[in-house]
Amino acid sequence: MAKQHFTAEEAKEIGEKLRVDWTKWDVEQFRMGMDVELEHGTVDPNTNVTNDDPLMTGKIALAHLNEFGDYYTRLDQMEKEAEGKLLPVVEEIV
Repeated sequence: MAKQHFTAEEAKEIGEKLRVDWTKWDVEQFRMGMDVELEHGTVDPNTNVTNDDPLMTGKIALAHLNEFGDYYTRLDQMEKEAEGKLLPVVEEIV
């Protein structure tokens, strides 16, 4: 079964191995990122590039956090907005 989430403790440990600078963002933002980036793992064999490897997953999350320190908060907000805008369109079609 594919891994579904990381704990804060796991994220902290992985971040330490990747030498994450915790003054740039907090462990929770990194943990959120690791959870999101599991989409590149065994959940879908067609897009599996990490094989759920925690370090590879952490590197992807870190790459996005280097772009924006709140990347995953922004992503969550964008997805919620998109769902809200899509629902009326779907209801209109039905």
